[in-house]
Amino acid sequence: MKKIVVITGLLLLPFFVKAQITFSTIVPLQPVVTGRSFQVQYVIEGAETFDDFKPSVFENFRIVTGPNIYNGTTASITGLKRIRNIVYTLEATRPGKFLIRGAAVTINNRNYESNNVFLIVISEKEAIRIARQKKENSISNYFLRPGEDPYKKIKENLFLKVQVDKKTCYAGEPVLATFKLYSCLESKSDIVKNPGFYGFSVFDMINLSDKEVLAEKINGKIFDVHTIRKVQLFPLQAGVFTIDPMEIRNRVEFSSTAVSRKTEQEIVEGMFGNREEVEKNDVVNYETEISTESIIINVAPIPAKNKPVDFSGAIGRFFITASLLKNELAKNEEGMLEVTINGTGNFIQLTAPSINWPEGIDAFEPTVKDNFDKNISPLTGTRTFRFPFVCSVKGLNIIPPIQFNYFDIDSNSYKTISTSLVKLDVIEEQRVNPVESKSKTSMTEVNKTSSRIVAGIVIGLVLLVLIYWFGKRKEITTEVNNVLGARLDADEILQPAAELINADDNQFYSCLYQTLWKYLAENFKLEGSGMSRNKLIYAAEQNGLSKEIINKLELVLSECETVQFTNAAPLQERNLLLQSAKVVINAVEKNLL
Repeated sequence: MKKIVVITGLLLLPFFVKAQITFSTIVPLQPVVTGRSFQVQYVIEGAETFDDFKPSVFENFRIVTGPNIYNGTTASITGLKRIRNIVYTLEATRPGKFLIRGAAVTINNRNYESNNVFLIVISEKEAIRIARQKKENSISNYFLRPGEDPYKKIKENLFLKVQVDKKTCYAGEPVLATFKLYSCLESKSDIVKNPGFYGFSVFDMINLSDKEVLAEKINGKIFDVHTIRKVQLFPLQAGVFTIDPMEIRNRVEFSSTAVSRKTEQEIVEGMFGNREEVEKNDVVNYETEISTESIIINVAPIPAKNKPVDFSGAIGRFFITASLLKNELAKNEEGMLEVTINGTGNFIQLTAPSINWPEGIDAFEPTVKDNFDKNISPLTGTRTFRFPFVCSVKGLNIIPPIQFNYFDIDSNSYKTISTSLVKLDVIEEQRVNPVESKSKTSMTEVNKTSSRIVAGIVIGLVLLVLIYWFGKRKEITTEVNNVLGARLDADEILQPAAELINADDNQFYSCLYQTLWKYLAENFKLEGSGMSRNKLIYAAEQNGLSKEIINKLELVLSECETVQFTNAAPLQERNLLLQSAKVVINAVEKNLL
């Protein structure tokens, strides 16, 4: 009976999971040609309706048709997800590299913006020349002539590069690193080792799933250039740090007969050799391994002269504002202060500014919301801190200006910015706690969803009958048992770190950091370029972890990184850090069940 209940719950899952709304901009990955039409698509997923669509201003382009709106659906864990595709057909008026800014739309009274994208435009003459060059190369590159050395040919026509925009910087100043595969061969490549970024905080801009491919001429030969990974690296402290090599294993196909064909490349991660290859006549395969070079980054300390006492490590150019969601509150009613920092710099390392709260106001730990443009380096956007608070003092309360210090690299000097003062009017009236009022209104929500629940139960029972009828009960039971199988206890998982809790060196922090990362990566299915802090936090949110648990997770990781990569003294006792890690693991285990 217990198994049937569990299966029914799994079958009903789509009725209780809300579809996530996404809004994205899509343009051709390959360069477009002046005078030839192409499409820009704005794709809305998961929304039944939308309002106030505002497209980008298409400078340097002529609108041929649009907007044309197409409706469709796609399958997801929540069932069928609605897709709205808003399409413009354009023509470029001149060659160059152009930024197509995202569009704006309102969905369920909430504003959304799609991502910015870059588009390469080439002239008609250049397109003809590239096509002719590729046709000539298609024979010479794919054809292995008698006596020709295949490994020499591979070396000349398939290689990996890493490019950084600087090799010296200040602590906290971003370093842009781009990993590219250059090829004009028929090849299949597997990323067997991603570089380690020890000593850096990492923000991913482009990864393999973005499939960014451009053409580039090197020594008169046209190469397909695949951007495998593009990241902004923020050094945690002064010193000398190394960007490890990326390693790729390749299988290259050559023909023993002179045939003309367009060479193509396939790049995967961790899948090499797992698929059977179909043998072809007159074709031979060769395997090689290539890697990038190690890159040394020299990180200088931020100047000590004139450094503010409360400087927290912000580097770039910033602005700060503060506002209340409600300027009038009742006594002991919860309020919300939003402090927004916008500009350019090391956002992912910014901590909440200090606030001098007036007497009578009790404030709590802030939540953080980020909005960054992943196409721009240095990192550009906003980080908003939301401070919940309650006030027990009637009358006008003044929150004094909030100061924020940062180091401006352009002027090589420290800057101090501040908000305007914030006024809060507190009245005598006692209002019901929002949590209590929500409990009353929640009955309305229950009534609204009751029909869906009944429908779900009916469908679930019908499916169970069908499963039984076709003799599939054993397979489903096995699958459910696998899902509900015995999970490891947090104490067992963290036992290696617990044994090092009294060690004299930093082995405890290293072990705790690696153990926690390994556990989360396995359970959240993270690998390769997905092994970044941002992707981990996003995966934690998607797996239903609460903000409190995610804050504990970030605290543990940050503390371990700080102790391992800097000389700073730990802020948390080891046993408290270990307990926080156990809380995180127990929360993940509970969600997985």
